[in-house]
Amino acid sequence: MFAFDKAQLTPVGESRIENMIEGMRQAGVTGLTEITIVGHTDPIGSAEYNLQLSIERAAAVRNYLVSRGIPSSIIKVEGRGESQLRVTEAECKAKGQATTHSALIACLAPNRRVEVMATALQAPAKP
Repeated sequence: MFAFDKAQLTPVGESRIENMIEGMRQAGVTGLTEITIVGHTDPIGSAEYNLQLSIERAAAVRNYLVSRGIPSSIIKVEGRGESQLRVTEAECKAKGQATTHSALIACLAPNRRVEVMATALQAPAKP
């Protein structure tokens, strides 16, 4: 969703958000009441820097959703920094995917993400 050390959505990230929006529409989700967006980073960099970057990533997703018509008043952003890794540096090294700094950055890419949790009303099933 994000390039290394960046808070700007990649085209793939934008596509994933569009797919999420379309999936909710197809499922009959209406009346969004709350959206929580949680940003994450890889472990490269200081904990303080990564926490701020994770908040900026969550805000980038919020801004994208607002541009698509979601009211900003129902969106909350949070940052977790590097506290909830999907892939660790040790795992990258064990797989031989940390032989260079750029290889380590590529291996840790799954950590550069956001998670979106939405609360909404679902249209009743048609009889």
